[in-house]
Amino acid sequence: KVPGAIVPLIAIPTTAGTGSEVTAFAVITDRSRNYKLTVFSYELLPAFAVLDPTLVMTTPEKTAAACGIDALVHAIEAYLSKAASPFSDAMAEKALALIGQNIRLFVADRTNPEAAAKMLYGSMFAGIAFAWARLGNVHAMAHPLGGYFDVPHGVANAVLLPTVLEYNALADTGRYQTIYDAIKCGDGWEDFTPQTLVDEIRSLTAALGIPQTLSEVGVMADKIPAMAVDAMKSGNILVNPRSTTLTQIEDLYRQAL
Repeated sequence: KVPGAIVPLIAIPTTAGTGSEVTAFAVITDRSRNYKLTVFSYELLPAFAVLDPTLVMTTPEKTAAACGIDALVHAIEAYLSKAASPFSDAMAEKALALIGQNIRLFVADRTNPEAAAKMLYGSMFAGIAFAWARLGNVHAMAHPLGGYFDVPHGVANAVLLPTVLEYNALADTGRYQTIYDAIKCGDGWEDFTPQTLVDEIRSLTAALGIPQTLSEVGVMADKIPAMAVDAMKSGNILVNPRSTTLTQIEDLYRQAL
């Protein structure tokens, strides 16, 4: 944690993805240990957040896609979290709607002012949601991928999300369909099952040009045991909708290869 008061922070995001402008979290990579350390302290909470859509309009396409999926995962994991509340749900649902309706438009044309603004707002709402409800297995597993293999955070989230959603399906209470409806812009599905959402996520990330497997981004199986140990240190494991053991985390990594 931060030991004492710091100068007031004014956060001005230049990507639509992290939501860190409204959270008290920071991430530090310790390359000597291949470890990503999460720091939480209210001293890190910005005093002001300035959302200027023009600042995200020069985002490269691949970065826009990865950051956009990162924001989507923030909303999904917060919405499914064991720590979710009516307040975090409201933030997550708004984020899902904004991101679901605009991520394709924004990645295709980052100069679209309306899509840029709505993605930026969606990222912010998702940030508020996970600040209150935490996240889940996706983020717990994504950080070691960055530490060991330098996989971009949004890409790691995108690859892991379908596998983790499949695992968590046994704990679904109906929220998978709400997420699906938001991503599909209200285009309902009469024969919906949790796999319907998983398939839609895979279709979305593929359409955005994001790798579909961990092997594609250079992850090697021999590091899975060590990564699983690091993942289990994350507090996000505790609020994942389905309880998870070390062995199950290893299995999820292998399934995503």
